[in-house]
Amino acid sequence: MDDVFISYARETAEVAAAATRALRDAGYSVWRDDAIPAHRPYTDVITEKLDAAKAVLVIWSAPAARSEWVRSEANRGRECGKLVQLCIDDTPLPMPFDQIQCVRLAGWSGDDASAGWHHILSSVAALVSGSAPSARESPPPLAPSVAVLPFRDLSAEKDQGYFCDGLTEELLMSLTRLPGVRVASPTLIGDAVGLNRDQLRLLGVTALLEGSLRKAGERARVAVRLVQSGNGQAIWAQSYDAMLGDIFGVQEEIARSVVEAMGVQLLSRATDGTKSVGTGNAAALDLYLRGKALVGRELESERRTAAELFRQAIAADGQFALAHAALADVLTEMARIRPADWRAAADEALEAADRAIELAPNLPEAHLARGGVLRLDHQPHADAAFERALELGEQDPNVHYRFARFLVLEGRKREAIAQYERAFQLAPDDYRYIVYTIQEYQALGDREGERSALERCWPVIERHLGVNPEDVRAIGHGAGVLALLGRTADCNAFIERALRLRPDDYGNLANLACAAMLNEEPDRALDLLERAVATGRGDREWMLQDNDLKPLHGHPRFERLAAQML
Repeated sequence: MDDVFISYARETAEVAAAATRALRDAGYSVWRDDAIPAHRPYTDVITEKLDAAKAVLVIWSAPAARSEWVRSEANRGRECGKLVQLCIDDTPLPMPFDQIQCVRLAGWSGDDASAGWHHILSSVAALVSGSAPSARESPPPLAPSVAVLPFRDLSAEKDQGYFCDGLTEELLMSLTRLPGVRVASPTLIGDAVGLNRDQLRLLGVTALLEGSLRKAGERARVAVRLVQSGNGQAIWAQSYDAMLGDIFGVQEEIARSVVEAMGVQLLSRATDGTKSVGTGNAAALDLYLRGKALVGRELESERRTAAELFRQAIAADGQFALAHAALADVLTEMARIRPADWRAAADEALEAADRAIELAPNLPEAHLARGGVLRLDHQPHADAAFERALELGEQDPNVHYRFARFLVLEGRKREAIAQYERAFQLAPDDYRYIVYTIQEYQALGDREGERSALERCWPVIERHLGVNPEDVRAIGHGAGVLALLGRTADCNAFIERALRLRPDDYGNLANLACAAMLNEEPDRALDLLERAVATGRGDREWMLQDNDLKPLHGHPRFERLAAQML
């Protein structure tokens, strides 16, 4: 059984061949009529392949619209609810196909980085996975998409990397929450330094936002340029000279200009509130961004340093809501692994989260932070905090992701899956969201859901590693997926690859332990867990809740590790 049947007019055979290659590169099996065996009747084979395929891609053109064969094949696909339409010229579609969503890519000849083609891939993926809408329903219109590349440090001393990274992150967050534009996941982009043309193509966006920062004292010059991803042609460019205290205003203006340059009309309220959560104090901003640069690090000492930097930022500007929310988050992460002073950290975190909400009641990060700290003591109001964050940040995949992680710990797996799936819908290039659904589907015994998630996540992981070949977290998750796909040797190769890159990283070792369990190697999984705990970190609740590790419960080595983390 083939995934996709391609219908086309003979005059556009080259386009059909290009579509076949692009679909196969994306991991799908494809059939078109150049594969008809000589000994079988044409109509019998066409009917058999049409009925067996999970998706029917019709390539409309002027000759196709006149072809009775193409219209018959399209109608069969429509009646079976598996029609996907691509038009490569300005031909009006014949009835009733003009009532169904069609991607128009005039002159398309195989560019698999174009946004329209990615819309085709999304429809095919939904049909192949079995979660597609009815063909009579019109999917939502294709949104423009942009990747925010890390800003370059042009300062004389080249010591503003943390500031550039922070500016990139804050701008990306602002764009993510604006309607009408899909923003490539920062997980996919990584540091994106020195990406070649093929890697940039893998980002799968219509535009790239490039930027640079030149900082001198309390002044900064920010230059940004929006270019077409395919040919590098400039769409919009602007430079800003500003005091550091005005940087959040600059960020707001950049975000608005980018989406408007991409043809999206914004309501005036769409970017309201950005400055109210920031700071006009240059010292507070600098301290905040230095802290943000440390937040994702593995070492507890680095997180403690980040917390102290956030405290100093708050001391410099007590109205800085983002700094209060960031302090609450990092303290919650510290308290979650139960160090000796975890109670004091949790109390300070709650105070910081409440203050962030007081200063900026519509800031999703503030409510996420409050939900996280309340969860430490299993307080009932944690749920309401996450729900409020969701109301405020419905377009932000990270909000759905954070809520899903909370729901997993609460044992509400079906609800968690819905949040992960929504995050993946918003950010289909971020493998994490769909990977995390797999073990939840497994825990529920939902084999169809597990199969669908596996089919969708492996191509995303492959693309991610094409851009970020040394991302150990993606390699670790990839190892687990390979194990579930039955590719034992490939799984082991991925585990060894990740260990060579980060042999003493707690998160890496914990992920690889799960992959080893999925690869049916419990002794190796225990070895990796022991190495992870030996780093001085450990999350007992995660270890006991993780579905991949459930078969180890009761094993003496596992129970000793769990007791060690009490």
